[in-house]
Amino acid sequence: MTYFVGNVGNVRLRRNNNLTLSAIVKDADTITVLNRIGIEGATDNLLTGDKITISTPDPRGLVFFPVTNWIDGEGVVQTGFSAFINVNAAGGIRFFPTFATAVNNDRAYEWTIVNFTGAPLPVEIRVRDVSANVLGDVTAYTFNTDREGLDATTLNDKFKRMHSAGLISGAGSIDCLFNNKTSGVKETPLLMLQLIHRVDIGSEFDCLLSITDSENDPALSASDNIYYEFTAMVTRAGLELSASDVISCSIDFVTTGEIKLLVGRPSGYVLKEDDDRIALNQNSLEFLLTEVED
Repeated sequence: MTYFVGNVGNVRLRRNNNLTLSAIVKDADTITVLNRIGIEGATDNLLTGDKITISTPDPRGLVFFPVTNWIDGEGVVQTGFSAFINVNAAGGIRFFPTFATAVNNDRAYEWTIVNFTGAPLPVEIRVRDVSANVLGDVTAYTFNTDREGLDATTLNDKFKRMHSAGLISGAGSIDCLFNNKTSGVKETPLLMLQLIHRVDIGSEFDCLLSITDSENDPALSASDNIYYEFTAMVTRAGLELSASDVISCSIDFVTTGEIKLLVGRPSGYVLKEDDDRIALNQNSLEFLLTEVED
């Protein structure tokens, strides 16, 4: 008989949001020496490590990026650009090609920023990450699904049959040890505390909660993987500090869309290049997420 114990799962997150942050970029907002752009609202809505799409309706295109940044041909006016970002305390944004280089502020890989002339440029920014990262230092998580009752007395017979089962909703919490360090291959608990502070674009994220994971248990095959997949929003984030214990945090969330309970290898799953995925309670690697200086 096979026994499943609660130490081979993990939590994977994908930063995502359907809302757009609108801003105006002036030439004075470009800091070419640091390759940063100051964007109003960045400190309240954008986090280091976000993959964003920045676009403009202006026919000039994104003139603060030189043509050498474009991967689809130089000399072409570009109205949209995707990159991972590093955000400093003043809301200055630096652009990078990968998550690891962004969170570690590796200036050898930063995209160049240039000055421009003419009127200020209207831009729209949307968080659009395509990959999911394992959340490190997780000690436990809970997830509850509930089928909501539905009053069908005013519906005709056809819709009574369609809706009589009610609607499914979900809610849960994730408990982790507080940490703000990353190697660029996993998310840190600091992100979960930051999500709730997204003022204009909300605290939504895509989540995968693994119940069993063959990458952490060699006795399991890929067909033994069982996991929940859904989109959720952070509703509460709390910290517990004690003089005699490590700092821990707890994050509550509610689902905002379809809830799937799936079997097999998760879609879009990519192994790390250096080693396996990080299991629950894995010790963090010593790489700073937050930059010390520009």
